[in-house]
Amino acid sequence: MKKRTVLSAVLALLFALPAWALRLESGENVTISQPVFEDIYVFSGTIQIDAPVHGDIWCAGGTIYINDSIIGDLVIAGGNVFVRGNVLDDIRCAGGSLTISGHTGGDLLVAGGSVTVASGVVIEGSVAATGGFVTFDGTTRGTLQSAAGTLVLNGTVGKDLEFNGDQLQLNGMVSGNSVLAARQITLGPRVTLNGPVRYWSEAGEISFGNALQNGATASFDPALRQQFERPDFKFLGFASFMAVLWYLIASFTMLWLGQWLFGKYFASAAMTAGQDPMRSMGYGFLYFAAVPVAIVLLFVTVIGIPIGLIALMFYILLIALANIITALTGAHWISQRKDYAWNTMRMALVALGLLVVLKILGSVPFLGWFIKAATVFTAFGAIIYSARQARANQTV
Repeated sequence: MKKRTVLSAVLALLFALPAWALRLESGENVTISQPVFEDIYVFSGTIQIDAPVHGDIWCAGGTIYINDSIIGDLVIAGGNVFVRGNVLDDIRCAGGSLTISGHTGGDLLVAGGSVTVASGVVIEGSVAATGGFVTFDGTTRGTLQSAAGTLVLNGTVGKDLEFNGDQLQLNGMVSGNSVLAARQITLGPRVTLNGPVRYWSEAGEISFGNALQNGATASFDPALRQQFERPDFKFLGFASFMAVLWYLIASFTMLWLGQWLFGKYFASAAMTAGQDPMRSMGYGFLYFAAVPVAIVLLFVTVIGIPIGLIALMFYILLIALANIITALTGAHWISQRKDYAWNTMRMALVALGLLVVLKILGSVPFLGWFIKAATVFTAFGAIIYSARQARANQTV
């Protein structure tokens, strides 16, 4: 009884984590017109935030308008994104066309086909921007780092400037050092560079003339050509950001499909796991331990090799999908415990949160591994046990 109570507590802790202070909004069109006092996750074709959010906001949609203030972080992925309200913390944004016209209290990380930071905008932290065409007309108190097809800098950079791309048009002010690698560098009449400039351009050395102020000097550095030919995005953190974004989008797609296709089986497994977690975990452990032995025995005989190959492929596939299966079972467990009756979209979103928790647990040595293994065993065992019970009922 004690072991069962402990395991139930572990499952409750793990499966309930994403449900704390969580608000989900989805649909064809979503408008937030009342203040929000928690973190909010919004997925829709068109999203409009017309009221303050006193927490973080995560958005994914076709067209997104942020018209009011965000007290926490803003994370967005969309086709057309307009950030008009003030964001007191960081902005991380990826999409087709991005326009930032509100104050940012932290850092700004943007990636898109077209990126515009409007005139009058102040970024209290640093800026990392990449895209086909980036226009920066605002002010950053920190550094500006950009890897883009074209960067047009009309604004002010409080610290250092780093650029690696095709076209660089300078017509603003840089207070710190500048490291520039571009096929073409164009200087406008208002450009002011107050720190030393190290650069490479395909045309070779260029004259910076009156752009250099306060004793600043410019030096042509052929070694920067290597950076131009093999751009290193680590300084942007861009690769990590896009990898995480891609992982979340791909995972959500798989979770949504899994729920849509096999939702009733996950619901049945969740009920079984809640009623008898120890038996479920035992079945799951036996599955993961016994199947490899059976596959090896099949390979011993020539006639069993084809069956063994099929079983091995199926086993590997299930291992690859273990987190997905466990997350969906956990989402149904939460829904049943709280009588939420979530639809497919919300079930997939909660499962995505559980998936992230499972990934984090997998990175924690010993205790994290144990908790994750116990949870995966329980989910798989519950599926096997509930399927066995269903077959038994059919034969009666």
